[in-house]
Amino acid sequence: MQATAEWIDTDFYDVLGVAQDATAKQIKSAYRKLARTAHPDANPDDPTAEQRFSDIAKAYEILRDADRRAEYDELRTRGTQRSFDDAGFGFRSASSQDFDMADLFDMFGAQGQHGAGRRSDWPMRGADLTARLQLDFVEAVNGRTTTLELDGRSVKTRIPAGVADGQTIRLPGNGQPGANGGPAGDLFIEISVAKHPMFDRSGRNLTVTVPIPYATAVLGGEMRVPALDGSFVTIKVPPGTPVGKTFRVPGKGVPHPSNPGHLLATVTIDIPTEVSDEEAALLRQLSSA
Repeated sequence: MQATAEWIDTDFYDVLGVAQDATAKQIKSAYRKLARTAHPDANPDDPTAEQRFSDIAKAYEILRDADRRAEYDELRTRGTQRSFDDAGFGFRSASSQDFDMADLFDMFGAQGQHGAGRRSDWPMRGADLTARLQLDFVEAVNGRTTTLELDGRSVKTRIPAGVADGQTIRLPGNGQPGANGGPAGDLFIEISVAKHPMFDRSGRNLTVTVPIPYATAVLGGEMRVPALDGSFVTIKVPPGTPVGKTFRVPGKGVPHPSNPGHLLATVTIDIPTEVSDEEAALLRQLSSA
């Protein structure tokens, strides 16, 4: 049995927005919808998105399994209506004056003052672990397979494309081992992404500033836009293009199987720091005209 105290305190049906008698198909459908809308990548400005997404995944993990769901339903019903007796899940009224909190603690493996030594063989979940991973900008955009060394063991994982600076990735079951057959804890990887000298990010889009000559901005022409993979894309610049104009290059942003981001190129004017006498004369002539 893999029950934890959190099962009593958390309504996983409410987390997924389904009724308690929802079918497995309804639960799966609700999870998929929430996973798309609540994903941290879809909510980059929401500091609570990561925890919300984690709660949704945890609720689905419990409710999608028929045995764990039945176990959860039974435990929730008993835990909210009655209190635990220390004689092998006997129950008495929750309003009884002789309610002993140690009985509840013992159920989850705690060794309270009044329950020391009782249910010491109860399955206990392992502790969660936290690791920090530094990525360069390109690795964060494209994703990376890496191996982490934790407590004398190796954990290999794929960091998904588009991971953001400050984001936390959860690897279920990769934390400390459980006791007495209990489940292992989770591993949380805190991501740090280095800055890039040329590119930046806005959600799934990559952004870059491209300087063009003043004459090109006025008369029109072409500009070469660098891409993150080292290639260049040529874009036509219409006459009268102002500083700050942004051009979009589809599909050159953060990779995604069905919805890749774009490369957003913003125009700035390339002002030379040195000009010849002839160039200065022409500029004065243009200015007077």
